[in-house]
Amino acid sequence: MAPAVPLVLVADDEASNLESLSRIFEREGWRVAPVSSGAAALDVLRREPVAVLVTDLMMPGMGGEELLRAAKTLSPETEVILMTAYGTVERAVASMKEGAYDFVTKPLKRHAIVKSVRQAIEKATLLSENRALRARLAELAPAAAGALIGDAPAFRAVLETLRLAGPTAATVLLVGESGTGKELAARLVHDLSPRAGGPFVPVNCGAIPETLLESELFGHERGAFTGATARKAGRLERANGGTLFLDEIAEMSPGLQVKLLRFLQDGVLERVGGTEPLRVDVRVVAATNRDLAADVRTGRFREDLFYRLDVVRVRMPPLRERREDVAGLATAFLRGAAGGGAGRPAGFSPEALAALERYAWPGNVRELLHAVERAAILARGEIIELEDLPEPVREASAGAPGAEAAGGAGAPAPITIPFGTPMDEVERLVIRRTLEQTHGDKTLAAQILGIAARTIYRKLDRDEEGRLVDPGGEREP
Repeated sequence: MAPAVPLVLVADDEASNLESLSRIFEREGWRVAPVSSGAAALDVLRREPVAVLVTDLMMPGMGGEELLRAAKTLSPETEVILMTAYGTVERAVASMKEGAYDFVTKPLKRHAIVKSVRQAIEKATLLSENRALRARLAELAPAAAGALIGDAPAFRAVLETLRLAGPTAATVLLVGESGTGKELAARLVHDLSPRAGGPFVPVNCGAIPETLLESELFGHERGAFTGATARKAGRLERANGGTLFLDEIAEMSPGLQVKLLRFLQDGVLERVGGTEPLRVDVRVVAATNRDLAADVRTGRFREDLFYRLDVVRVRMPPLRERREDVAGLATAFLRGAAGGGAGRPAGFSPEALAALERYAWPGNVRELLHAVERAAILARGEIIELEDLPEPVREASAGAPGAEAAGGAGAPAPITIPFGTPMDEVERLVIRRTLEQTHGDKTLAAQILGIAARTIYRKLDRDEEGRLVDPGGEREP
């Protein structure tokens, strides 16, 4: 299937400029949606995915700055380019701090606007490919797919590196704390490579006794040692044509490090007790939660092996560095836990989500997975409440009263609405969540929802007697 042609949305109240830009972008092979107002631009953003929004900064009604904020809230993946006159450059620069990708000055130069849009499309395409990687991983490893879900900048950088390294033959070294998803990252490298049809063979070097690890990796001949009653192929042989994942590589003994280095250099191995060299085609991905460079300095790990493994290094960020991903991860894990039977909870209360986001997660994604599975089992209602969470999570929440959960600039978490909720309450819930994303800006929230600002006041603001209070503070009769 051919890749979709990117859509460029152009918003400008000057008809001649709108027509000129449409012709320029169509000649570049892009789809173009020209509109003459900010409200019309939001209508397009609601209907279909937009790669790039090019908007004039000064427009009647909703200006470019307002449109930028509304667009980034409604469609975070859309890149925004501002067109500005020389007298408003400072405003355009300030808007870049709010998420604008670039700005171009009027009168427009064709090469400048085309270059800016092309680069913005490339960025949007990379982000789209990263989302596709997460979707593909969900198909390949549904039981633990949530471990590679996230939109935090540090995590997006990890996915981008994996996307680039996967199709190559380079050795990959995954570093990071326990529970950050290193094995899933290794599987993704394998699945993105030309070896995807071959075997993926994991070995935990820290879980196998040192006396047996050599035999597990290289195999052995009959009679090589006591108990070797038959020839056995090692994991390297079984990974022929595929990928060998060496977890906890720092736990490997110095003698075995020498043998692994020799294999990495020439692709030839000998079984324990054997003399016949065997050539196998294996890609190696290694992982560790230790500082290998420090182990090299202290002599615990061979320097030559370290550099042989450290071709593409990927640091898996701990969960405390990507707290904005906690809600999405928890939701994905809950969906997996709820798939096993009826009556399981369908979502989290706001208090429970806030507690999850505040907790430091020393066990990282693995600890979050187990916490959600436990809460799904013990929850008494359709929603996981604060009291359903593990005690350390509750204590951390209690120890930080009034603290705000760390958040990010990614897409908002899904809204969970129990079956049978009255429509009035559904509307209020959606409005409140939108106001959270706009930090209480009712005008911006109304623009995103496509309703009048007065409607928000009518839905949410009532006095103690139940009468409506309008934006000006006057009560209805």
